[in-house]
Amino acid sequence: MSVKQDISGTLRKIQKEIQQLPNITDRLNFILDMTLTLFGASTGSISIMDQEEKVLTIVAAKGMDWEKKIAAKLPFNLGVTGRAASTREIIYVPDVTLDKDYVKLIETVRSELAIPLVTRDSTIGVLNLESDKVNFFSPDIINQATLFASQLTIVILEERIAKEAFEKSKREEDPVEEILGYDPSILFLKHRIRQVGPSDTSVMIIGEEGSGKKLIAKALHYISQRKNGPFLTVDCSGLSYELLEAELFGAQSGKIFNPGKLEQANAGSLYIESIGDLPTNLQTRLFQTLRDKTMPNPTLKKKDEVLNIRIFTGSKRDLLEDIQKETFSMDLYYRLAEVPLRMPPLRERRGDVPLLAHHFLYQYNKQYGRNKTFSTDALKALTGMPWSGNVRQLQSVIQYAVLVPPETVLEPHSFLQDGKRETESSSKVQSFTVGTEILSPSENLSLNLAIERLEAIWIKEAFQRVSTQEEAAKLLGISRGSLQYKIKNNQFLDGFNT
Repeated sequence: MSVKQDISGTLRKIQKEIQQLPNITDRLNFILDMTLTLFGASTGSISIMDQEEKVLTIVAAKGMDWEKKIAAKLPFNLGVTGRAASTREIIYVPDVTLDKDYVKLIETVRSELAIPLVTRDSTIGVLNLESDKVNFFSPDIINQATLFASQLTIVILEERIAKEAFEKSKREEDPVEEILGYDPSILFLKHRIRQVGPSDTSVMIIGEEGSGKKLIAKALHYISQRKNGPFLTVDCSGLSYELLEAELFGAQSGKIFNPGKLEQANAGSLYIESIGDLPTNLQTRLFQTLRDKTMPNPTLKKKDEVLNIRIFTGSKRDLLEDIQKETFSMDLYYRLAEVPLRMPPLRERRGDVPLLAHHFLYQYNKQYGRNKTFSTDALKALTGMPWSGNVRQLQSVIQYAVLVPPETVLEPHSFLQDGKRETESSSKVQSFTVGTEILSPSENLSLNLAIERLEAIWIKEAFQRVSTQEEAAKLLGISRGSLQYKIKNNQFLDGFNT
């Protein structure tokens, strides 16, 4: 029997069987299994469209591991699936290894067919058919799959499957998925978070400024037994000894004792950022407090003095070097770093930039009442940036682009200050890649030197946009102290005045 003859039979079977299945997940998996069998596809997926955020969420998949499935949210214009959704046209890639924009979620895929599930007015989702063979789908199969998809769309709408799947994905929002991304390093990190989160172990999160260390701490807290308890934070950078002591341990004000975060977070979790900047005396005191589980409040009665708290810490650097220099307590380190986790910088997961950029675009469009979109060149420009300030810097750049430039479709020059704009489009794109000539390899191929030169360009650009060190540091996604250090020690900023 041909595929053409089988289409109506398969649809009738789908309509009959899904009535007997108890939940939306089983229904979606049944629909996908029947579809893949019909067209001889080895793997595939069904994605449903979030009409507000313009993001596709995979709701059924075969051949994709669970971590990738729940992490995969694909914006319009991104990858084969995103292109099919945005253009409302079938996208066929005979050999995915030759498609530079292909988002690899399954290693074995060699050819992919993405068919948008469309109504007259909107895209409700995308059906993906994949094969482990190059150029597997013939023109006849593609035509039949298109016909099948159009009829499947009617079934999905009539049975309210799209609405149910979307509501389920919203209802089951996962704290771990607040960490956006499907880069392998991020998927591995999420897997570790799910392993460690339910326990009561202390976790040290190592990562650069603005990379998202606090998001990891929050995810660990909200998937633990302490999720209904408080989650508080303390940042050790930029605070004097006295303020930091009061923040952590509390302070006496006349006859009144003002509790610190250690007491306030009791029965919950405390995240301590920049733990490497904690003064030595306070390191000793923190270690003793955690070891003895005593509440640092002299006014409490004996029975109230038990400290029941989980500690997460963040550090920009590996503190083992500080231990060797005897600037950080070994005892405290091993109490705080029972499990160390590393948050990769954004430049190590560039494939996640479009997803993050669309996420922030949606947020700021909603906040400022705009309706801006990215051009293809804009997304390519964003993906190519060095992002020394990581996700925080990307967020700041998108906020500026939504709020300030007049254009509705954002281009590479939209991320520059108005004063830097050029009149010709070509020069606008070139102006975004400012410093290309300066950054071209010279006789000295030192990566440290290249990074130093690049940081100098970005710091100078920041001061073109804002007037104070505090504002520039925020724009760059680093602390004011870090900015001051870079200005003082960067040879390419010699004589640079702020």
